[in-house]
Amino acid sequence: MDLRERATSVLVPSRRLLRRKEIAIDIIEAEIRSAQHETFLEAAKLVLTGDPVEIARKLHERAELTVRPE
Repeated sequence: MDLRERATSVLVPSRRLLRRKEIAIDIIEAEIRSAQHETFLEAAKLVLTGDPVEIARKLHERAELTVRPE
């Protein structure tokens, strides 16, 4: 195998892996945006339903249960 064939044989799989990684990142970003959207909708429903202090407590409790970045 000459140098060009060898480089091509390494480069093509690398491009495929990079593309898969980009797709995975796009999917994760979309899931995060979707979760944020649902969270804001749920918070809006809570705000419209009752006592603001109780709602704030509930939202705080839920926030404490979430996984936060380090």
